[in-house]
Amino acid sequence: MESAGLALILIPIRGGIGYLIGRKRKIGGGWAFVLGAFLGLIGWIIAACSKKKDAPTFDDITKGGDQ
Repeated sequence: MESAGLALILIPIRGGIGYLIGRKRKIGGGWAFVLGAFLGLIGWIIAACSKKKDAPTFDDITKGGDQ
């Protein structure tokens, strides 16, 4: 019975950490919460590897073309 109570406490905490990692990334807070809650450290790594939403994009400017 004790382990069930511990799981009810730890799963939302792990999910919350995942949410904090993924909220400003393309994966989003909801998916990061789910991955963090059920996969723990692996879910956090997946969320951390997702690209950031506000990442700058660079245009390819090369010589030639429209001259």
